[in-house]
Amino acid sequence: MDARPAEQRQPTLLSSCAVATTAAEARFRINAPEFAHRSSRVIALDGESAGIVRELGGRLWGGGHFLVFESALPDDALLGHSGTGGTALLSEELEGADTVVMIASVGASAEAASIIGDAAAARGIMSAGLVLPGDHSVNEVVSALRPNAMVLVVLQNVADVPELLSALRV
Repeated sequence: MDARPAEQRQPTLLSSCAVATTAAEARFRINAPEFAHRSSRVIALDGESAGIVRELGGRLWGGGHFLVFESALPDDALLGHSGTGGTALLSEELEGADTVVMIASVGASAEAASIIGDAAAARGIMSAGLVLPGDHSVNEVVSALRPNAMVLVVLQNVADVPELLSALRV
C-alpha cells in the first residue's frame, strides 16, 4: 500500500493510457493475429435440435462441422452431416476436433449424450451441452447431459444458440 497521503499520489487519468502509446512503449505490445477458430463439432441429439443445427450449418463458420446423431453403433455412433446429407462415424469426426457441442431439447437421448460425451472425454476434447428451452421441464435433458458435458448451458431463447457458438469460437 502506498504510504503517501492521497493528495501526493498521482491519480489515474482517462488519458493515462496515452502515455503507454509512445514508440518506446509500443515495442512491448503483443501483436498477435486474431484467435484461431476451433475445429468444432456441433451435434444435435434429437429432432428439434436437428432443425436448428441444419439451419446453423448453412451459415459461414470458421471450423465447425454441424452433425445430427442418427444411431448408436458398437463402440461408435452414426452421425448425419447437416448440409450434405452424408453420414460419418463419430470416431472419424472427432479426429482433429478440439470442441464438441451437443445441442438438445426435451426429446434428447441420454444414450446419445453418453456416447458422445464419453468419446470426447477419452480424447481430451472439451465438451459443452446446450439445452434448448421448451414447453416442458428440461430436467430430463439436463440430467442426460450433465454427466457428459464439461459445460452445460440451459438457454432461455433459441436465438441465443448462434451467439453461444460464436463465443465458443465455432
